[in-house]
Parts: sequence; C-alpha cells; structure tokens
Amino acid sequence: MLNQSEVRSVVLARIRILLLEETDEVVTVDGTEQLHELAFNSLLLARLIISLEAEVGVDPFAREVASVADIRTANDLVTAYETAVVRFGEPVTAGEAGAA
Repeated sequence: MLNQSEVRSVVLARIRILLLEETDEVVTVDGTEQLHELAFNSLLLARLIISLEAEVGVDPFAREVASVADIRTANDLVTAYETAVVRFGEPVTAGEAGAA
C-alpha cells in the first residue's frame, strides 16, 4: 500500500491516464479542476475508483471516509484517499467493508 505522500501523485496520474485513454489528448491536472470540467462521467469515475483501490490499497468509500457524491475535484479525491491511508494501515476488500 502507498504511503500518504505518494497518494496525490498516484491519483493525479491515474486521472491523466484515464483522460488520455478517453480523449487521446494529454491533459494537465493539478488537482483544482472540477471533475465535470475534465469530462468525467459516472462510468469514468467508477473506473478511476477501481484502479485507485488496486493501486493505493484502500477504498475510502467502502470505509465510509468519504462519499462519492461529495467528490467534486481531483483534490477531493486525493483527500479521500490520503485520509483512508492514514486511518487504515491495511487494505480492505469490499466484503470486509460491510463488517467494519
């Protein structure tokens, strides 16, 4: 699992990768952009969350650290994952989340 200081770069890199796959354009992402301004739809956000859970090692939404409905910017997503990494030192699977 990544440490807190690595989370920001991973989240922003994953956003850039997904946008490149979708648009064939290199997009600069610094975290302040609204996800809707980056043309993120619910399917793209779901793909991002799945890939971040695999790479970061924790799902802040399964652990109720954050609500997907409250994620507006890339920085919101970074904060959710940073908080989850700090609170939970080990990965959690979807099946374990219900028991937590």
